[in-house]
Amino acid sequence: RVLLVEDDEDSRLIYATMLHHAGYVVLEARDGVAALRLAAQERPDVVLLDISLPLLDGWEVAQRLKGDAATRDIPV
Repeated sequence: RVLLVEDDEDSRLIYATMLHHAGYVVLEARDGVAALRLAAQERPDVVLLDISLPLLDGWEVAQRLKGDAATRDIPV
């Protein structure tokens, strides 16, 4: 399962479509806060993370994911 974090709707659609066609289950978040919530709830296998996001930028999201024992082992 892939957590795709992208605020641009067109880009998110393209990436999600490509990942679905490759056989992945895709979870989608549009901002940094939603990304952290979904990562904690769903425990994806990997996070694909945009850097420029609303609410919390990608750098902050990555830092918080790596700082949390529940999500630190998820590749970003």
